[in-house]
Amino acid sequence: MAAEIQGATREVTMSTNRQIGFASEFARQIGAKPGTKLLEALVRLPGGGYGVLVMRRPKSYASLLVAALAPSGKGSRKFLKQLRGEWRGRTAKAK
Repeated sequence: MAAEIQGATREVTMSTNRQIGFASEFARQIGAKPGTKLLEALVRLPGGGYGVLVMRRPKSYASLLVAALAPSGKGSRKFLKQLRGEWRGRTAKAK
């Protein structure tokens, strides 16, 4: 995992073309260079507001999802297998 960035919040101004500048410190931290594929997502924040999440495009969406599902970030494959076992049990009971 990358080191924490001190003062990781920046205020930016949107241009008339609806563009914002990406802080070079942020780009270095995530390893982004010109031409790097990035993903952005609109996320709902507590309290009803919205935020924009920007991240590197993952090499494998499946691996990203598996890692996101594990509560501790460790043992994610084992956790996913456990979830699948619970899902199989529910579908067998429904039939």
